[in-house]
Amino acid sequence: MSPGRPVDDITGKSSSGRQGVWRVGVFALIFCALQWGWAAQQDSALFRLWVEDLNVRAAAALITALQPDSGAAAAGSRVHAPGGGINVLQGCDGAEMLWLMTAAFAVAPLAWRWRLGGWIAGLVLVWLLNITRITALFFAWRSDPAWFDWLHNYIGPLVLVALLALYFHWIMQRAPVAGPEPDIGYR
Repeated sequence: MSPGRPVDDITGKSSSGRQGVWRVGVFALIFCALQWGWAAQQDSALFRLWVEDLNVRAAAALITALQPDSGAAAAGSRVHAPGGGINVLQGCDGAEMLWLMTAAFAVAPLAWRWRLGGWIAGLVLVWLLNITRITALFFAWRSDPAWFDWLHNYIGPLVLVALLALYFHWIMQRAPVAGPEPDIGYR
Protein backbone atom coordinates (compact mmCIF):
# COMPACT_ATOMS: atom_id res chain seq x y z
CA MET A 1 0.00 0.00 0.00
CA SER A 2 1.26 3.47 -0.76
CA PRO A 3 1.01 6.37 1.65
CA GLY A 4 -1.77 8.86 1.15
CA ARG A 5 -4.26 6.41 -0.36
CA PRO A 6 -7.51 5.85 1.52
CA VAL A 7 -7.74 2.47 3.17
CA ASP A 8 -10.93 0.55 3.85
CA ASP A 9 -11.03 -0.19 7.59
CA ILE A 10 -12.71 -3.56 7.05
CA THR A 11 -10.65 -5.07 4.23
CA GLY A 12 -7.44 -3.09 4.68
CA LYS A 13 -7.34 -2.47 0.94
CA SER A 14 -7.07 0.82 -0.90
CA SER A 15 -10.44 2.26 -1.89
CA SER A 16 -9.18 4.54 -4.68
CA GLY A 17 -9.81 1.83 -7.31
CA ARG A 18 -13.45 1.52 -6.27
CA GLN A 19 -13.82 5.30 -6.35
CA GLY A 20 -12.43 5.36 -9.89
CA VAL A 21 -14.83 2.68 -11.04
CA TRP A 22 -17.70 4.48 -9.31
CA ARG A 23 -16.76 7.77 -10.98
CA VAL A 24 -16.55 6.17 -14.44
CA GLY A 25 -19.92 4.46 -13.95
CA VAL A 26 -21.66 7.61 -12.74
CA PHE A 27 -20.00 9.62 -15.54
CA ALA A 28 -21.38 7.16 -18.12
CA LEU A 29 -24.86 7.22 -16.58
CA ILE A 30 -24.99 11.02 -16.50
CA PHE A 31 -23.71 11.30 -20.06
CA CYS A 32 -26.21 8.73 -21.37
CA ALA A 33 -29.11 10.34 -19.48
CA LEU A 34 -28.24 13.77 -20.90
CA GLN A 35 -27.92 12.34 -24.42
CA TRP A 36 -31.27 10.60 -24.09
CA GLY A 37 -32.91 13.75 -22.71
CA TRP A 38 -31.46 15.88 -25.51
CA ALA A 39 -32.72 13.46 -28.16
CA ALA A 40 -36.20 13.88 -26.68
CA GLN A 41 -35.88 17.68 -26.98
CA GLN A 42 -35.60 17.80 -30.76
CA ASP A 43 -37.97 20.46 -32.12
CA SER A 44 -38.49 21.91 -28.63
CA ALA A 45 -37.96 25.55 -27.69
CA LEU A 46 -34.78 24.56 -25.80
CA PHE A 47 -33.41 22.78 -28.86
CA ARG A 48 -34.20 25.77 -31.10
CA LEU A 49 -32.59 28.14 -28.58
CA TRP A 50 -29.35 26.13 -28.50
CA VAL A 51 -29.11 25.24 -32.19
CA GLU A 52 -30.78 28.11 -34.03
CA ASP A 53 -30.23 31.09 -31.76
CA LEU A 54 -26.99 30.41 -29.91
CA ASN A 55 -25.09 28.41 -32.53
CA VAL A 56 -26.37 29.06 -36.05
CA ARG A 57 -26.98 32.81 -35.63
CA ALA A 58 -23.63 33.29 -33.90
CA ALA A 59 -21.81 31.26 -36.58
CA ALA A 60 -23.53 33.23 -39.36
CA ALA A 61 -22.44 36.46 -37.67
CA LEU A 62 -18.85 35.19 -37.39
CA ILE A 63 -18.85 34.09 -41.03
CA THR A 64 -20.12 37.52 -42.09
CA ALA A 65 -17.45 39.21 -39.95
CA LEU A 66 -14.72 37.08 -41.53
CA GLN A 67 -16.05 37.32 -45.07
CA PRO A 68 -18.63 40.10 -45.46
CA ASP A 69 -19.38 39.26 -49.08
CA SER A 70 -20.31 35.63 -48.23
CA GLY A 71 -23.97 36.53 -47.86
CA ALA A 72 -24.25 34.14 -44.89
CA ALA A 73 -27.46 34.34 -42.92
CA ALA A 74 -29.11 32.20 -40.27
CA ALA A 75 -32.28 30.44 -41.40
CA GLY A 76 -33.47 28.12 -38.65
CA SER A 77 -30.87 25.41 -38.22
CA ARG A 78 -29.14 26.34 -41.46
CA VAL A 79 -26.41 28.81 -42.33
CA HIS A 80 -27.67 29.84 -45.74
CA ALA A 81 -25.53 31.60 -48.35
CA PRO A 82 -25.36 31.99 -52.11
CA GLY A 83 -23.14 29.20 -53.38
CA GLY A 84 -23.99 26.83 -50.53
CA GLY A 85 -24.46 26.67 -46.82
CA ILE A 86 -24.63 24.06 -44.11
CA ASN A 87 -27.35 22.57 -41.94
CA VAL A 88 -26.71 22.06 -38.21
CA LEU A 89 -28.52 18.90 -37.18
CA GLN A 90 -28.87 17.14 -33.86
CA GLY A 91 -25.57 15.38 -33.34
CA CYS A 92 -23.71 18.23 -35.02
CA ASP A 93 -24.86 20.87 -32.57
CA GLY A 94 -22.10 20.49 -29.97
CA ALA A 95 -24.47 19.21 -27.29
CA GLU A 96 -22.40 16.06 -26.82
CA MET A 97 -19.51 18.26 -25.74
CA LEU A 98 -21.77 19.87 -23.15
CA TRP A 99 -22.81 16.48 -21.84
CA LEU A 100 -19.20 15.23 -21.66
CA MET A 101 -18.20 18.31 -19.71
CA THR A 102 -21.26 18.20 -17.46
CA ALA A 103 -20.72 14.53 -16.61
CA ALA A 104 -17.00 15.12 -15.97
CA PHE A 105 -17.60 18.03 -13.60
CA ALA A 106 -20.39 16.12 -11.87
CA VAL A 107 -18.03 13.33 -10.80
CA ALA A 108 -14.79 15.29 -10.44
CA PRO A 109 -13.37 15.43 -6.92
CA LEU A 110 -13.67 19.23 -6.74
CA ALA A 111 -15.08 21.67 -4.23
CA TRP A 112 -18.47 22.97 -5.34
CA ARG A 113 -17.08 26.42 -6.27
CA TRP A 114 -14.48 24.92 -8.58
CA ARG A 115 -17.02 22.47 -9.96
CA LEU A 116 -19.60 25.19 -10.69
CA GLY A 117 -17.08 27.78 -11.94
CA GLY A 118 -15.35 25.22 -14.15
CA TRP A 119 -18.66 24.05 -15.53
CA ILE A 120 -19.92 27.57 -16.32
CA ALA A 121 -16.64 28.56 -17.98
CA GLY A 122 -16.77 25.23 -19.83
CA LEU A 123 -20.24 26.04 -21.17
CA VAL A 124 -18.85 29.20 -22.72
CA LEU A 125 -15.83 27.31 -24.04
CA VAL A 126 -17.99 24.61 -25.66
CA TRP A 127 -20.21 27.26 -27.22
CA LEU A 128 -17.23 29.15 -28.66
CA LEU A 129 -15.60 25.95 -29.92
CA ASN A 130 -18.83 24.88 -31.59
CA ILE A 131 -19.33 28.23 -33.30
CA THR A 132 -15.75 28.03 -34.55
CA ARG A 133 -16.35 24.47 -35.78
CA ILE A 134 -19.54 25.46 -37.63
CA THR A 135 -17.71 28.39 -39.22
CA ALA A 136 -14.81 26.19 -40.31
CA LEU A 137 -17.24 23.62 -41.72
CA PHE A 138 -19.05 26.36 -43.68
CA PHE A 139 -15.84 27.52 -45.33
CA ALA A 140 -14.65 23.94 -45.88
CA TRP A 141 -17.91 22.99 -47.60
CA ARG A 142 -17.69 25.97 -49.92
CA SER A 143 -14.04 25.41 -50.83
CA ASP A 144 -13.67 21.61 -50.87
CA PRO A 145 -16.53 19.20 -49.99
CA ALA A 146 -14.04 16.32 -49.56
CA TRP A 147 -12.19 18.34 -46.93
CA PHE A 148 -15.54 19.07 -45.28
CA ASP A 149 -16.12 15.33 -44.72
CA TRP A 150 -12.73 14.88 -43.08
CA LEU A 151 -13.16 17.98 -40.95
CA HIS A 152 -16.73 17.10 -39.97
CA ASN A 153 -16.30 13.38 -39.29
CA TYR A 154 -12.76 12.99 -37.99
CA ILE A 155 -10.62 16.05 -37.37
CA GLY A 156 -13.23 18.33 -35.79
CA PRO A 157 -14.54 15.86 -33.20
CA LEU A 158 -11.04 14.77 -32.18
CA VAL A 159 -9.82 18.35 -31.81
CA LEU A 160 -12.89 19.38 -29.81
CA VAL A 161 -12.64 16.44 -27.41
CA ALA A 162 -8.90 17.04 -27.00
CA LEU A 163 -9.42 20.76 -26.27
CA LEU A 164 -12.17 19.99 -23.78
CA ALA A 165 -9.97 17.37 -22.09
CA LEU A 166 -7.13 19.90 -21.85
CA TYR A 167 -9.49 22.45 -20.33
CA PHE A 168 -10.74 19.90 -17.77
CA HIS A 169 -7.16 18.90 -16.96
CA TRP A 170 -6.22 22.57 -16.54
CA ILE A 171 -9.07 23.04 -14.04
CA MET A 172 -8.12 19.87 -12.16
CA GLN A 173 -4.49 21.06 -11.91
CA ARG A 174 -5.46 24.47 -10.53
CA ALA A 175 -8.14 23.40 -8.09
CA PRO A 176 -6.87 23.29 -4.53
CA VAL A 177 -6.19 19.83 -3.19
CA ALA A 178 -8.23 18.98 -0.16
CA GLY A 179 -5.98 18.56 2.84
CA PRO A 180 -6.12 15.49 5.04
CA GLU A 181 -8.79 15.44 7.68
CA PRO A 182 -7.47 16.40 11.11
CA ASP A 183 -6.60 13.52 13.42
CA ILE A 184 -9.03 13.73 16.29
CA GLY A 185 -7.29 11.01 18.25
CA TYR A 186 -9.61 8.03 17.99
CA ARG A 187 -9.84 5.05 15.73
